[in-house]
Amino acid sequence: MNKIPLIIGLGKTGVSLAKYLAKSAETLYILESSPNNKYLKELKDLDIQYILNPEMSERNFKLISRIYPSPGVSMENEAFQHAKHLNIPIETDIDIYLKNSQSYNILVTGTNGKTTTVSMLEHLLQGFLKDKSILAIGNIGKPVLDFLDQKIEIAIIEVSSFQIEASSRLESEIGILLNVEEDHIDRHKSFETYKSLKLRVLQESNINISKLEHKIEGKEFYDYENYFPESHFLNNPTLKKWPIHDVFNLKASLLALKFILEEKENLEISDINDFLDKAIGIIASFKKQPHRFEVLGKVNDVIYINDSKATNFDATLKSIESSRNLNKEGNIYLICGGDLKEQGLSKKRAVIFKEIKKCFIYGKDKNIIKELLSNFTNCVSCDDLDSAYSLAKKKSQIGDLVLLSPACSSTDMFEDYRERGRRFKELVKRS
Repeated sequence: MNKIPLIIGLGKTGVSLAKYLAKSAETLYILESSPNNKYLKELKDLDIQYILNPEMSERNFKLISRIYPSPGVSMENEAFQHAKHLNIPIETDIDIYLKNSQSYNILVTGTNGKTTTVSMLEHLLQGFLKDKSILAIGNIGKPVLDFLDQKIEIAIIEVSSFQIEASSRLESEIGILLNVEEDHIDRHKSFETYKSLKLRVLQESNINISKLEHKIEGKEFYDYENYFPESHFLNNPTLKKWPIHDVFNLKASLLALKFILEEKENLEISDINDFLDKAIGIIASFKKQPHRFEVLGKVNDVIYINDSKATNFDATLKSIESSRNLNKEGNIYLICGGDLKEQGLSKKRAVIFKEIKKCFIYGKDKNIIKELLSNFTNCVSCDDLDSAYSLAKKKSQIGDLVLLSPACSSTDMFEDYRERGRRFKELVKRS
């Protein structure tokens, strides 16, 4: 009897794994804890043969060829204990893609800024190399296996710590690590474990692009923060209103672009200033994905910013800094809260909350957040996002700024950060 692949967890990645594996396997095992998972219908429509939630017995596990986890599945899942006992290999979609693709692969990770950076690099490369097939895929919302059969010449692959955790190989031409701050501690149990996962993207790549603090001896390393002349970024008309953290994301993208042009395409860059002028000219037409320091405009001369993607403390600190840079005189009213996911809150780093006039806090961990932030600003506990918005709107005046930057996961009250951001935008639109 042919052995059976097991997929754990459905979602976009789980479905793409099922489509790929169904090409060579008659039947799939699928473990999915939610009976109402919307992707089950998609599998049925694809006419893929599968057995849903087979009994997790040793007899059934002896029939399994490999286990394929979706990113949201913890490695503490019972199935992995069976796999370890029976020496069943574990393979991710990232493993499969990197092993089988013919593309020039760039892996991008970091606590914050991954999606923006891969999107920027895609935009820049498409601007410089118009005749090439270039695509940003992976954790950006485009499962890699959906593109394995396409002739992609340059693949920019966003990878999360969840994907890295289960992957056996992450070899790439360029590895980009943007930053490492506390996040997903509920999943990884310690910051050191989380950091070690992120560093794998550098350890297993040919060229490393990161911050100086993450330099790995013996590797070809480049510090994206300080590589280019700062004069090209200061007071640049295109970048003038960009949040500070996105300028750093751009620097990482520009450095990767330079190496690809020089080392893959054999294009000589003799004038770095001319290169930067052209690149920043191309990036002027770049549009970020929503919910990432998204300036919604003014209502009654108050600026509203949707930064719902700020799902950790560090992202909110950067958002406050960028808000003050955007609005140097007016008051800033912050809406935050949700599920901290066991991340620690640093009192030392929280000093920037002195820039906040008043903070409206809601959600599962609002009391923990309020205890810290009350050392620096006035805090108000709220029942939910709607009531927090209502109070912020009431308090703000001409010239002020209202910022949604939660510092938390949204899953205590929303499906995800997108739903949370959409709700905030609806509230602003009604004003």
